[in-house]
Amino acid sequence: MRYERAIAVTNRLENLLELVREGSYSTPAIAAKLQVCDQTIYRDILFLKQRGYKIRSRRLSSGWVYELLGEPDAGPGGKGADGS
Repeated sequence: MRYERAIAVTNRLENLLELVREGSYSTPAIAAKLQVCDQTIYRDILFLKQRGYKIRSRRLSSGWVYELLGEPDAGPGGKGADGS
């Protein structure tokens, strides 16, 4: 049961990142697509920022959207150039 929840959260974060990468989704639009409340999106965006993702809000004529400016580096212990 605990693992199912962890998998669901991981999947939601991956889907959220994909939508943010597109750069054209607002909090309410993401929440509707992922079938969660706005507060969950705010919390997940904060979580991703704390993990090194550079996410910002940008104002368009139609409203605010998220955009991804950068992703965290693999760093020491991450995968190297040879994939190991």
